[in-house]
Amino acid sequence: MRIWNTLILAVGALALPIAAGCASAAPAASAPTASADPPASRQDVLVSLTADVIAPRFEAVSAEMNALQDSLHTLCGNPTAANLQRAQDAWRNARAPWMRSQAMWFGPVMDRRSRSLVDWAPVEPERIEDLLATKKDGITAEYAREFLASTQRGLGAVEYIIFGYDAAALEALSAADGVRCQYLTALGDVAAAELDGVVADWTVGNAESGAYAGYFDGTADSALLGRSAVAEVVRTSVFLARSITDMRLGKALGVGDDVKADPSAIPMGAAHNAVADMRNQVLGMRDMYVGADGGLGLGALIAGLSAAADARMRVAFENALEAIGRLEEPLHANMAQNPAAAQAAHARLTELKRALNTEVVSLLDVSVGFADTDGDGG
Repeated sequence: MRIWNTLILAVGALALPIAAGCASAAPAASAPTASADPPASRQDVLVSLTADVIAPRFEAVSAEMNALQDSLHTLCGNPTAANLQRAQDAWRNARAPWMRSQAMWFGPVMDRRSRSLVDWAPVEPERIEDLLATKKDGITAEYAREFLASTQRGLGAVEYIIFGYDAAALEALSAADGVRCQYLTALGDVAAAELDGVVADWTVGNAESGAYAGYFDGTADSALLGRSAVAEVVRTSVFLARSITDMRLGKALGVGDDVKADPSAIPMGAAHNAVADMRNQVLGMRDMYVGADGGLGLGALIAGLSAAADARMRVAFENALEAIGRLEEPLHANMAQNPAAAQAAHARLTELKRALNTEVVSLLDVSVGFADTDGDGG
């Protein structure tokens, strides 16, 4: 049983108009006039995002996590090269929508602390090997959920086991004690069950709290204030953009005064998936801004306040994705051999982050913490 920990307010409050925003914080060309009305209301946008983007995305993650779970059980039942390849493919298929969902990490994902079960980064290979060396049986899903550290669970831990030198991975999975397969299948079981729970919380809920979808988009009897729900969407993208730009790529490149390059700031495992991860994170932010085909996103609100600002945001997303598309795996080696491409990607991501901070935050009058917007200079 779970009661949503955000303040519950009457649905009628969703009818409140959008504030014009802080004109001094936005470029003069983007400042809305007092009579500018958005073509869609907050609730229109929230209903569309919830039904057309957020719920389908978590359902896609859940489906792929369950497929990964099945592939890991198949691999352990018959550890062949073909089954290992299928498990590796299933891992990538699950990771893509999971990373793309990061712009939607509010509500159930945060309340449930799903990341600690599904994909904490980085993992600790030494702790994983210590576990496998000392606990020779009884690594069940329940044990993994209740007793393992976050750095010993999730997609990163699965990656550690099934990627790398395939012959060695297969030999280890074929060991007579079976402990590696116990561990691997337990990880798959935990991740799949957790995403099933996230989907249920969004779409079904329970007798005490109801579905989070209705609470979030304002269609339930009691709901989150529309202004607060929109702010949740904005803040999540603002923090994610800063995380990718400054805390990951910027630190890896050593951007900023007296900052030493630290490639380890970008977690990279044997699957060499860092570029795909970055691309999917940006695609997820764009999904929340643009909305699904024929649907509404934050851009519908921005366009009603400033068509120019909306155009700049859309260009910023496309420029960032284009620059990321020029990066190659393995990213650590690519950054050393072709630093110009990584620097260009960082520059485009910085433009996207600043656009979110100046265009979206200001026009929608969203308050964000200092830590969320600090570091514009990298």
